[in-house]
Amino acid sequence: MNSEISILILAAGKSSRMGSPKMLLPWGDTTVLDCIIKKAKALSANQIVLVSGAQHDELEKIAEKSGIQIAQNPQWERGMGNSLAFGIRSLMNQATKGVLVLLADMPTITADDLNGLLETFTSSEAEIVCTQYPKMQGVPAIFKHSLFEQLSQLDGDLGAKQLFKLQGIKLSSHSVQKDYEDLDTPDAYQRLKDKYGL
Repeated sequence: MNSEISILILAAGKSSRMGSPKMLLPWGDTTVLDCIIKKAKALSANQIVLVSGAQHDELEKIAEKSGIQIAQNPQWERGMGNSLAFGIRSLMNQATKGVLVLLADMPTITADDLNGLLETFTSSEAEIVCTQYPKMQGVPAIFKHSLFEQLSQLDGDLGAKQLFKLQGIKLSSHSVQKDYEDLDTPDAYQRLKDKYGL
C-alpha cells in the first residue's frame, strides 16, 4: 500500500518467559513470525528488516526464504530498546518517510489494523501514529523519519513508547477494539490459540 515507509520487525529476544522461541511457535498452518512477515509484505513497503539476536541462525533462514532483509543486533541482550535503535540505525540513510515498528510476537494484528495506521500517517501531520487499544497506547506504531535520531539513541528495555509522551511530539493514533495481545508466556499463547480457534 505504501512504498514510502520501511518496516522493522523486532525478533531479537530470547523468549525466556516462554521457554522456547515464541516467534517460531505454530500459528494455524504457519508460524507466529511467518504470519507477521506475510502481513508486513502485503503493505508493499520499500523495505522490511527483521532484527534478530538470540535466534539469528534460524531467523536468517526465514528471512532468506521470505525475501526480506535481516540485521543481527550483537547487543540484543540489552533489551528491546537497544534492538529498536539498532534497527533504526540500519535505516538512517534510506529514503523513507517513516518506519512501521512491528513485534514478532503479535500475530493477531490484522491487515486492517496496519492499513489504518498507514492511512492515519499518510493523511495527518503526526510524527508518531500508534495503536490505540481500549486500555493503552502501543505498537504497532509508525514513526516519522525526523524522529530516527532520537529512536537510534534508545537502550535497555525502554522501547519507543517513551517517545509517545515527549512534549512537542505530534502524536496520533488508530483505534482498535481488541486488547493488546502478545505471546509472552505459554498460558498467553494457549489462550490466544483457543480464542482464535487455532
